[in-house]
Amino acid sequence: MSAFGTLFREMRQGKRLSQMDFALACEVSAKHISFLETGRSQPSKGMVLHLAQMLQTDLAGTNRLLSAAGYSQVYSDQDLNAPGMAMIKDALDHLLQAHLPYPAVVFDHEYSLVMANQAMQAMMLRLVQLGAQLPARPNFLLALLDDKGIKPFVGDWENIACHMLQRIYHEHLAGPFRDQPNRLLEQALTIPGVPEHWKSHVVEHLDYPAIPFTLNLGEQPLRIFSTIATIGTPLDVTAQNLRIEHFFPMDESTKAYWQA
Repeated sequence: MSAFGTLFREMRQGKRLSQMDFALACEVSAKHISFLETGRSQPSKGMVLHLAQMLQTDLAGTNRLLSAAGYSQVYSDQDLNAPGMAMIKDALDHLLQAHLPYPAVVFDHEYSLVMANQAMQAMMLRLVQLGAQLPARPNFLLALLDDKGIKPFVGDWENIACHMLQRIYHEHLAGPFRDQPNRLLEQALTIPGVPEHWKSHVVEHLDYPAIPFTLNLGEQPLRIFSTIATIGTPLDVTAQNLRIEHFFPMDESTKAYWQA
């Protein structure tokens, strides 16, 4: 079996599609799909792009399929500081600065910090002053679960932790490699104290339009909620993987804390 055939089959099976169902969706014969997976047929570059589109894979997945089939990748994967990403970085910086005095952050698909505005940096510095051990580029999921990270400062921690673990779980299931290991989740579940019932936990606070999040900074409890946005119609892998999270106050004392 070819490298392309193996990868293509894994992605098709990850979508829970039979060869027949996928062939009908692609308007090709099931025999041709079988030949592609076994390596008896070599797909054209156009066919690879068509298959990736029908699989609804992300840009990185499309690039992997192209490489496996022996073709050059069509989507860039640039560092955010590269000249070609200047307009994306400028847009992100605008979104972060425009949200002041409230915190805002950009993280990647594995919830690691990419950018943060001054309010977010100040909040992280305050957490460190209070004893949190945060690296220069923290992973927010792992820091949330860690006794040495953000966990001691989060009110209703179990509810928030279960919600985040469920999000990571379902995001992986919705991706093209749902049958492959979910490495971020596996790493998270090795952290001591993670709720064993995280998958079946029912999120509380259903009387709110969004899940509230309480962060206790010393004697100052901050009650917040957040929104998450993405780059529209991305044509770069890095750009597609970025998430912009804006935090908003849920009460007047929290609003006053940041406005001061």
